[in-house]
Amino acid sequence: MEIFELLNSLITDAPLYIVNGFLLIVYATFGAFPAIVSLVAAGGVMLTADAEVQNLASGRALRPGRGEMHINGNTAQVLTGIALALWLVAQMGMGAPVPWIGAVMWLAGFVAVSVSPSQRFSMLNMVKVGIVTYALTVGISRIYMVYATQVTPDQWAALVGSAEAAANIIASTRGNTTTIITWSLWLVVPLGYFSLLVQQVFMNPISLTAPRSTPQEVLRTLRNRGGQ
Repeated sequence: MEIFELLNSLITDAPLYIVNGFLLIVYATFGAFPAIVSLVAAGGVMLTADAEVQNLASGRALRPGRGEMHINGNTAQVLTGIALALWLVAQMGMGAPVPWIGAVMWLAGFVAVSVSPSQRFSMLNMVKVGIVTYALTVGISRIYMVYATQVTPDQWAALVGSAEAAANIIASTRGNTTTIITWSLWLVVPLGYFSLLVQQVFMNPISLTAPRSTPQEVLRTLRNRGGQ
């Protein structure tokens, strides 16, 4: 009888276990979604813009009629990987909206380098520097917050004279610093990044005949007069 009761209990509770497991997967996926978006965007940068810029930088022209030589290298992809690793470590465990802001920064960077081939080299560098800057800002703010929570009024009392005065100073300092950190992470650094990104995209006029062509492709077309 105990076996039948156990089987009956398992059959009865099975839908509840399935639903709970499904919800757990959904919550875990949603929590990791900003990191997934960052990974996808960074992968897109590596496979498209990085590969194109690296191929262009590695090409060496030979004598006329002999084509060109390519030197194998993946520096551009490595730099993107470093920026991605720093960001993933920095955003780990951070609450919204910081992970989402970083994901949007990666996604916007990928879109920008894809639609603006004339500025691709400088824009790639700007995107990576911006991501690294934001990651370092997040990391430094986390280190400060951990350190600030460990400092007690008694430790400051020797400097300011009393534990009560130290407690007031710590509370005021934490409030002001937290406000500055919040503004920096939520607005100042991302706004500066997106402003520079828009400026880079519209720095040069968009070609009316071949908007997706690089300057090298435009010159090649002009020299060949449209031929192959």
